[in-house]
Parts: sequence; structure tokens; C-alpha cells
Amino acid sequence: ALPALAAKKPLGPAERIDLNRASVTDLMRLPGVGLKKAQAIVAHRGKAPFRRPEDVVQVKGLGPSWFAKVKPHLTTGAAAAPAAAAQPQKR
Repeated sequence: ALPALAAKKPLGPAERIDLNRASVTDLMRLPGVGLKKAQAIVAHRGKAPFRRPEDVVQVKGLGPSWFAKVKPHLTTGAAAAPAAAAQPQKR
């Protein structure tokens, strides 16, 4: 077994996991998510980042009933923007 499985700790009531930045280990802290599903989430976001938490149900094995249970713990942070694009250009 992976050390991550032994260290799996439950999420706090206000704790959120960013679907676009979380590691496999962090994703496994979500209820009902094991190694395979966590890896599938990471693989899916590698093709296209999640735009909203609801998009996670596109991952095989994660359906609407699962999403309803974990929705309060999910967020989708914006992809890291280049520093130059983050500041308005002066003309």
C-alpha cells in the first residue's frame, strides 16, 4: 500500500480541494475517491482544466450523486496566469 493511503485524513468541514491543482494524495482525501479515481481526475485535467466543480462528473466513475456529497469540498482555481498577463498594460 502507498504511504499516502495510510496517511489519508478526513477533510475538515470548511476544507476545499482545488481540482486543478491538488495532488493525487490530496484528491484521495475526498470521500469515495481512491487511487484510480484520483489518477483519473489528474489525467482529465491534463487534457483540459476543470472550469467549474461540476465538470468533475465527466471523469469516469464520478457521478452526480457522488458530486452532491462532495460539492462543498470542491473548488476550481484558475490556471496560473503569466505575470505579464496579470497586470494591465500601460500605454
